[in-house]
Amino acid sequence: MKKIIVSICLLGFLFASRSTSLAWSAAGHMEIAAIAYRDLSAANKTNVIEILKHHPDCQKWKEAYAASLSDFDFDTFVFMRASTWPDEIRRKGNPYDHPLWHFIDYSLEPPTFPDKPSPYPTNDILFGISQSEKFIKDTNSTPEVRAAYLSWLIHLLGDIHQPLHCATLVNSNYLAPSGDKGGNDFFVKPADAGVNLHSIWDKSLGATINFRTELNYAIQISADHPRSSLTELAKDKTPVAWSKESRLIAIESGYLHGSLQGSTQADDAPALPVGYTKNMKTIAERRAALAGWRLADEIRNVVKP
Repeated sequence: MKKIIVSICLLGFLFASRSTSLAWSAAGHMEIAAIAYRDLSAANKTNVIEILKHHPDCQKWKEAYAASLSDFDFDTFVFMRASTWPDEIRRKGNPYDHPLWHFIDYSLEPPTFPDKPSPYPTNDILFGISQSEKFIKDTNSTPEVRAAYLSWLIHLLGDIHQPLHCATLVNSNYLAPSGDKGGNDFFVKPADAGVNLHSIWDKSLGATINFRTELNYAIQISADHPRSSLTELAKDKTPVAWSKESRLIAIESGYLHGSLQGSTQADDAPALPVGYTKNMKTIAERRAALAGWRLADEIRNVVKP
């Protein structure tokens, strides 16, 4: 098992790097995790926490909890905390690291945006989700392996709903296959300074971490976007479909059908259009709700009571 994990990890370094691309802030991932955890039955919660108790970093989490979070529900904390771990180990030599699992480079080529397949179908977010579910379902896997890949599943269900993690702009400035690396090399100016487009979308659900704040925001998002209001839940039921939802949003609202002005350098980044960030936040909250509800459903499918 270790050899398989390490070989998949090393494969990621053979392809183009998106080292700055993290998909939602830690706060966003925790909010999505909280939406999902609150939707699980008591039996499902017991089972997922029992698995996560064997996580390689669980002892560190327990120490952090004891130091400052004793008034917060411990099991909710563990589930939310697990959502950020795949970003924390990224490119640090951890045997569970898979750098290219965080995204899928669907090529966005204006003006017609032809729908092209993933350039790395055995090393992208769709592959990562399928592998994670396989490891979790395999009761012959070690408890640590199952816990690590449950953490990955929680994380990747968030990632796949971030539009710029399912798209990369390709044009004369950004050549295929890496393009603008999901907006990491596409600079705009939301305020006084130029920043990359990807980071703006990442932070649309918040940028600082407070467990109580993230839980409360998750409750608000859930109330604003109940399951009954989200037609996508009945229509799009597979990770491929979810990734295509994100790709379409990237075209329509991320790059504004190719009309969004950007720069390859932060110093001369153009200003974002009026209303862009407001619309982005509205979209991000809906995507977070979809991610949370779908994560709960996936967990019910792979972790049986």
